[in-house]
Amino acid sequence: MDDQEEFLISYCNLKSGLFNFQKNFLDEKKLNLFYINTYMGFPICLPANIKYFNYKKASFFKINKIKFSKKIFNTDNLNYPGNKKFFRYGNLFAYNISLKSKYIQKYNFYMKNILKIRKEIFVLKKKYKNVCAMQIRNVPHFGHEAVFKFLLKKFNIVVLNPIFGIKKKKDFSDQEISKALKYMEDKYPRIKFIPVWSNFHYAGPREAIHHMYLRENLKFDYFYVGRDHAGSHNIYKPNMATNLVKKNKDKFKIKSITSKGGYFCRNCKKYLIKGSCKHKKLLNISGTEFRKFLSKKKAYTHADSKVQLIIHR
Repeated sequence: MDDQEEFLISYCNLKSGLFNFQKNFLDEKKLNLFYINTYMGFPICLPANIKYFNYKKASFFKINKIKFSKKIFNTDNLNYPGNKKFFRYGNLFAYNISLKSKYIQKYNFYMKNILKIRKEIFVLKKKYKNVCAMQIRNVPHFGHEAVFKFLLKKFNIVVLNPIFGIKKKKDFSDQEISKALKYMEDKYPRIKFIPVWSNFHYAGPREAIHHMYLRENLKFDYFYVGRDHAGSHNIYKPNMATNLVKKNKDKFKIKSITSKGGYFCRNCKKYLIKGSCKHKKLLNISGTEFRKFLSKKKAYTHADSKVQLIIHR
C-alpha cells in the first residue's frame, strides 16, 4: 500500500456514509464548523495533487496549521504525530474532485469491505442479544485482556474492530494486529475479529467522537471508548476522550461503554479493571514497553506468551 492510498480509503469511507456531518472531502466553510463544534468529530480533508483523484474542477484552500492543531488536536505542537501526518503533503487542500477511472477497482475493494462488515454485524445482532465493538491498535497485553473480560460480562459478543490503513511509524502493522487478534478470537469463544479499512488520525477526544460515528454507521449498537482513546505521546489527559463522548451522548444513536482501564493489582495478584478492587497498588501496563520487548524478541511478563511467539515468528 502506498502512502497516498489513505485518501482513497477516506473517499470510500465518505461515500459509504461512515461519517456523520460530511459525505465529501471538506471545503473551508465546512472545516470551520468542525472547529466550532467538537461533537462533529475529525474533519476529513484532501491535500492537493493526490494521484487517485482528478482535480480539473477542484477548488483549493489553505489550512492554517497552528489553528488546525489547536482546534482539532488541542495542541500547538506542530511536531505532534497527528499534525505531521495530516500536513505531510503541505497545507493546500482541495474539494470538488472526482476519482480517476483507473482506480475504480481499488475503490470497489474498500467499498466491499464496508458492505461485508455491515452484513456481518447484521447477522451477529440477529443471533445475539447485544454486540459491542472495540477499537484496538496494539497487540493486546493482559491489561487489554482485562478490558475484554469486563466487556464479555456485559455483552454476548465483543467485536475487536481495529482500523487497518496508514499509520505512524512504530505502530504495530496490520499484519501483526491481525495475527494477534485472530489468536484472541480463538482464546475467547465470544470474541470476534472484524477489521475495517479506515484511517487513524491520533486526535484523541475528537477521534473518539469520529470512531463513535464510524461504528454507528457500521450498525453497531455499542462501542467501547478507552481512557486514552486514539491519543499519542501522552498529550491528552486520561479520560478526556470518555468525558467528551459522555458530554455529547445525545448526538449518537450508538451507546458508549467506558472503564478506567486494565491494570495489574499487586495485592490481588491479577489483572483487573481499575476500581474493581479496593487496593491502590496498581501497575499500569505500558503498551510502549510491550512494543519494545517485542521488537527485541524478549519475553514480556504482562502479556500472553503465545501471542508474543506469534509476533516473534
